[in-house]
Parts: sequence; C-alpha cells; structure tokens
Amino acid sequence: MIRQDSGHKIWLDQIEKLRKSMQTLTCTNPGNIIEHFFTQAMENEFSSESTVFKTVLKQILTCTIQYTQTRSCSESAAIILQQVTGKNGTPCRQNNFRLADIRNYAVFNMYRRKGITIDTYFERFSSPPGSKCQNKAYARVAHGSAVCNAEQTSELADTLTYLQFIKRVLIVKQLLSDPTIAVSAGQLNWIGSMMVAKVEETNLSTLIWELFVDIFNYENLTF
Repeated sequence: MIRQDSGHKIWLDQIEKLRKSMQTLTCTNPGNIIEHFFTQAMENEFSSESTVFKTVLKQILTCTIQYTQTRSCSESAAIILQQVTGKNGTPCRQNNFRLADIRNYAVFNMYRRKGITIDTYFERFSSPPGSKCQNKAYARVAHGSAVCNAEQTSELADTLTYLQFIKRVLIVKQLLSDPTIAVSAGQLNWIGSMMVAKVEETNLSTLIWELFVDIFNYENLTF
C-alpha cells in the first residue's frame, strides 16, 4: 500500500479559508480572489518549471475561472485547453504516443513531485469503460513500448499537466459552490500526490485510463 500524505486535507482546509474570504470580501470580484489563491499555489507547485510553461498556466487559470462548467471535468478541461492553445500543432496526436508513454509520465511525476516509486507494470483493459470511440482509440495505443521522442515526451507531459491543473481548479470551484461534495485525494491534491492517491484508491491501469481519456477529449471534443 502507498502511504498518503496530508496534502488532501491541506487543500480542503485552504478551500474553506478561501470560501470564508470570499464571504468577507464582498466588494472584491470572486474570480480575482480565486485567481490569487491559485497563483500562490502555482508558485509553490511549479516553481521549477519554465517561464513559458508558467505563462501558459496563468492563461489557463484565467480561462478556467471564467468558464461556466456544464460538462464533466475531463471534457471541460479539454475545451478550456483548446481555447487557450487553439490546438495549433497539437503534440499529442494518438499516432504519436502509446499507453506506455502515458505510464512513463505518471510514474515520473509520482517520483519527481512526490518522491515515490511504484511498480510500472499495468494491465491494459480488454473492455475499457469508455465510449465506443474512446475504446477504439484506446485499443490503437494500448500495446507496445513508448514511442515518444524527447520533444514529444515533453509536450505530452505539459499537456497532461495542464489538463490535471484545470480539473483541479474546476473541482475547487465546485467545492466553493457546494462544500458537501465528496472529493477524494485522487481528485484534489498536489498533482504528483493526486496520481499517487489515484493508484492507492484504484490502480495504475485506472490512472492511465483517465489520463488517456483526458488526451482523447482534448483531441476530439469540439466547443
């Protein structure tokens, strides 16, 4: 079993403080308060990332705060990232990666951001739990070794990290609207810790499936 840390509780506590601040600062735009909250979190979590990465992340944050969610977090994240990037030269086209590339991203982030190593073996789903189109796309990339070169690996990693960041902002917005929503550590934590928690809650195969669906939605959804 993987030992979880206190990050999830810290996030919940900080969101409660954020809610109280928003109730007190009634003359301040709520979106500005939320943006300030996440900007501080970004500086802590992504301090070692490139200036370009952090610039895009700030654009994503602003767009996510303004976004009115009517779809799932994964679908909403895909739409938001499409709006920010324009999908110009999208690096994650499904003939450019395999599930093994997504696995490598997840395992590396659990080690880089959390200092935890896990068994890298995972089962491919013979009957994936998605739509017909998702399952067909999954089958195309399910088997074989990682195929991304260094540049593609970096671009895939950035895209997946952006999508995880957006989903977390959306979860926080939901909690601010309804604090009774049940949210697991696999949904709300620092990104590396979210992945560790998801493996603990389910398994590596499920984490890889969810990351695959995020990329699939980014590649295929229209808005």
